[in-house]
Amino acid sequence: MDSVYTGAYGRLKALTIDLLDKKMLDEIERRGKSEFIPTLSNTPYREEIDAFYNMYGLPEAIEVIVNSHMMKNVRNAVKLVPTGARPILEAYMGKWDIENIRLILYSKMRNFSVSGTEAFLVVDRNMPVGTYSGFISKEEYANMIEKSSTEEVIELAAKYWYGTKLMEAINSISTMADVDKALLNVEIAYYENLMDKFRFYNGDEGPLYEFFRKLIDIRNIMAAARFKQNQIEGEVQIAKGGYVGHDVINSIVSSPVSEWKSKIPFKIDGALKMFEDSKLMSFLGTAMLTDLYGTYLPVFKRSAMSLEYVFYFIIRSEVERNELLGIWFKEYHNLPQEKAELIRMTKQIEL
Repeated sequence: MDSVYTGAYGRLKALTIDLLDKKMLDEIERRGKSEFIPTLSNTPYREEIDAFYNMYGLPEAIEVIVNSHMMKNVRNAVKLVPTGARPILEAYMGKWDIENIRLILYSKMRNFSVSGTEAFLVVDRNMPVGTYSGFISKEEYANMIEKSSTEEVIELAAKYWYGTKLMEAINSISTMADVDKALLNVEIAYYENLMDKFRFYNGDEGPLYEFFRKLIDIRNIMAAARFKQNQIEGEVQIAKGGYVGHDVINSIVSSPVSEWKSKIPFKIDGALKMFEDSKLMSFLGTAMLTDLYGTYLPVFKRSAMSLEYVFYFIIRSEVERNELLGIWFKEYHNLPQEKAELIRMTKQIEL
């Protein structure tokens, strides 16, 4: 046991108290769109609301407030862990860098405005300039957004490991499909880097290792579902390290959706029917993550003074962000209740 975790656990426990419980999330949903911000103002989100609400119009302000709050939580958690445990945390956090780079590249292809792109970045906007946090700074993102072409964005990103993957496709990006293809290699590299950086720091991180392997399964299954939906020919490019084999992943593409339940090792009943009826892939991904989080979050929560508890706090913050954005999305777009139930994973799992 690293003695650093002793103090870190106490401070993370204190931070965990500020996470929203199911009762509060249900209350925010019950009050509806007009009361979303007033209700959220009575929570720890008040700091971000005071700082950013008047700077952005709706719906952009919701993205800014919720994303910034989550990333503040992530940054606070990273500061508390021993140096030797940081590589795996930084590898995990790379997902938000990739999400942001995807947003910026898409925006360049569609000629979106700088302000219209900046509002949707997943960054901690209260982080002091020059502060190292393990991910790309908001100042670096601002530089990327200001560039006039996808090539210039990729050249700026090249100083990071995923940027070097993008450089391989720098001369072939001319459509949205090209961006997706280039980011596919980055996505695969992200998951393989996650497994490469994993170390048994205290010797009790077995459940965390299993969790990451199943995350890779979800990524590979979603890739197969995308092939099926878009009628793409050829073999699915998989990220290595998951439990589900390459043959099974490719058989998903060639099988009727009605047979997927026997091939996918997650609880997906409602989402599978939604996907079969409407081809909405997001519900399938949310269902698999709900099952994964429902299995492992209680385990991580019980693992006091450990890397698992740090990940519990980070993933809980991530779930909270997704829940709040899901509630807002449902209210803003008048989403039918049966679809809304699939978005709200906290209705189905223990926090």
